[in-house]
Amino acid sequence: MDGLTLITITFFVLFILRVPVAFVLMATSLVGLVFAPSPIPISTLPTTFWQGINHFVLMAIPFFVLMGDLALVSGVTQRLVNVAKAWIGHISGGLAHVSVSVNVVMAGMSGSDLADAAATGKLLIPAMTRAGYPVAYAASIIAGAAMIGPLIPPSIALILFAAATEASVGRLFLAGAVPGVLLAIFLMFQAYFVAKINNYPKEPKVPTAQRWRDTVVGLPVLCIPVIVLGSILTGIATPTEAAVLGVLAVILVGGVIYRELSAKEFSRQLSSTARTVGSVFLIIGAAAIFGRVLTLYGAADGLATWMTGVTTDPIVFLLGIALLYLLLGAMLDTVPIILVFVPLLMPTVTALGISEVHFGVITVFSLLIGLVTPPYGLTMFLLCRMANISMMSFWLKLWPIFITKVFTLILLVVFPQLTTWLPDLFMPLN
Repeated sequence: MDGLTLITITFFVLFILRVPVAFVLMATSLVGLVFAPSPIPISTLPTTFWQGINHFVLMAIPFFVLMGDLALVSGVTQRLVNVAKAWIGHISGGLAHVSVSVNVVMAGMSGSDLADAAATGKLLIPAMTRAGYPVAYAASIIAGAAMIGPLIPPSIALILFAAATEASVGRLFLAGAVPGVLLAIFLMFQAYFVAKINNYPKEPKVPTAQRWRDTVVGLPVLCIPVIVLGSILTGIATPTEAAVLGVLAVILVGGVIYRELSAKEFSRQLSSTARTVGSVFLIIGAAAIFGRVLTLYGAADGLATWMTGVTTDPIVFLLGIALLYLLLGAMLDTVPIILVFVPLLMPTVTALGISEVHFGVITVFSLLIGLVTPPYGLTMFLLCRMANISMMSFWLKLWPIFITKVFTLILLVVFPQLTTWLPDLFMPLN
């Protein structure tokens, strides 16, 4: 039995045993080193670990995570819900539309699927249930809408992709904007027709005066994504600096304007962010070690040779990769998948002439669909637990949303201009 086979077996055995993914990667790497064709001293592993996390672009992650955590407890989400209900709650399936539109704005602050699902699910699942929506449908529409978070900039997943490929973070952020908005539009169309078919309720129409009052109260929240994205697009700030500006903006809005962010709550969210970021960076470092071991075995070259032997058509290749990512995303978190598999696939992507920002968006989009897919989709588990429903109940309501997502993904694969147009317009390559 060769070393690569042993690596594969070790990885899947530990994964099935539900060992934390960082330890799965490190244990598998040690097995690979023992049987490596070109031995490397184990003493080099700490250096490899450090090199994996020593990327300036990764400094943005703690601040974006903190910004999302602070948004949860500072009154930001509630104000967004109030604004959305005022303007679109009276449309058929009103609260479903509110869920989508709130996640569009939240996407400009957190950049995390799970964070947005937790924030909006906490408010909107009970509200939709009280209004007469089936609880499983409420959870499923939140699952679909939360996927917008890592697409519309800023995006933690796209920052990780940039770290794995040395692609431009700014171009990747712009590449995700149109797909995110497109998905939101399709989800709202889906919600409208599902509501019509099932006779789901809609909210009473809000008087014009109240509508504008809610908008004025929510205006400071709407300015936060503008500050973050505007500072990046105008060149005033790097993504990391923009993340810091975003944190300061949330503190100002939640602590000074709305007065709901206390010093005690701020301290608690700092601790929560530290735990989240610590686990993410542990996985990043472990993935760097695992990637180096795979390089020793020539995995990238072997994979490139095999894939180009199967097809040289970029669209067929991307459809195949999307399917692979859907399967992987249903079993693993997006962080190790991006950091391990993307570097292996990049030589083939380059050889086929596929834009790296197009590939980045297809990667993230596909993995996000996997997060709501059995058996181990993390967003699916989170919302099933929040709504206290079974996986089967969740999926019986999710399937139209799932089809909408897959349809959008196919459009993005077939029409790469949907991802490359904005980056080429605002940040063209030299």
